[in-house]
Amino acid sequence: MRPRLGPALIAFAAISCAGQQGTRTSDPLFASPAAELAREQAPDLYVQAEAAWAKADQAGRKKGDGAADDYRTESRLWLAAAIAESERVELDRRRDSIELEEERWAKQLARDQEASAVVAHDISRYEAQAIALREAERVASLGRKPKLDDATLDAVLTRIRLNLALAEALGAPYDELSTLRDRADVLARRRPTSASAAEKLLLQTEALIGATRAQWPEPLPGASTELVETAAVTGFEADRMGTGVVVRSRAFFRSGGEVSAATVRRFHGLLAAFPHGPVACQVAVPELESRVWARRVAQLVERLRRMDDPTRVSTSMVATRSLAPGAVQCTFLAYREP
Repeated sequence: MRPRLGPALIAFAAISCAGQQGTRTSDPLFASPAAELAREQAPDLYVQAEAAWAKADQAGRKKGDGAADDYRTESRLWLAAAIAESERVELDRRRDSIELEEERWAKQLARDQEASAVVAHDISRYEAQAIALREAERVASLGRKPKLDDATLDAVLTRIRLNLALAEALGAPYDELSTLRDRADVLARRRPTSASAAEKLLLQTEALIGATRAQWPEPLPGASTELVETAAVTGFEADRMGTGVVVRSRAFFRSGGEVSAATVRRFHGLLAAFPHGPVACQVAVPELESRVWARRVAQLVERLRRMDDPTRVSTSMVATRSLAPGAVQCTFLAYREP
């Protein structure tokens, strides 16, 4: 804050310092860091202080002149005003700098928070995918394990209840839904260690969905996506292609060449859940003339025909290097997206 000096004093100081503005006093009062800062930040007030001090020096040389003390007092007041002004200017600069820094950090924080939200979303999505994949692997393990652990049973029960909810949404009969829900409750309460009961109930819920879907002359929109998801849950690979949904598996044959009953049962369940149109299956073999693979494929054809519509699935052999020997891919031809 500037000191209040009288108009006469200010006018007198201004007139007196006209010839002194180009000089700097060597008095220690003006050599302090605060005074040096005042010279840079408040030069107009600082010049007034120097001029007053110079007049004090001139008055001090005259004997009996008592004006020197008055000029020194005036100089100190001007210098105090200059220091106060320089401190205000410096404070304003620091405050502006702090505000700019705070704004920068606020923007950085906003970007960090946005990035964190994206990362958290991605983590949640990947965790959900990992959980879904883990649950799908547990459901797909039915039939391969004679014993049923708690985690697999819980995964199967979850899938059964989801199937029943979907069947209800599609308009399945209430009595059949009620019966299957009661059996699911018994399964959850008794928690058997044998996988056969859980697998049987799961296949029955898929069959109920298929029976309900079969009431429409063709698949509903979005059915191909449902087929891909259901195939993944039951242990198959699946892709939507131009010709339909292609379902693949290398588990139709065991290591010794025998047909896997568990894989065939799961595939029958998939066929029952998605009942529209023909299904064309191809078995990858090393060479078409192989009698060994011809016998294996014949056994697979016989197993696949054990269903309500044995002519729905056609099976052939194909010699290809793009699939491992024994891999089977089946195209659900009716499940093409428009």
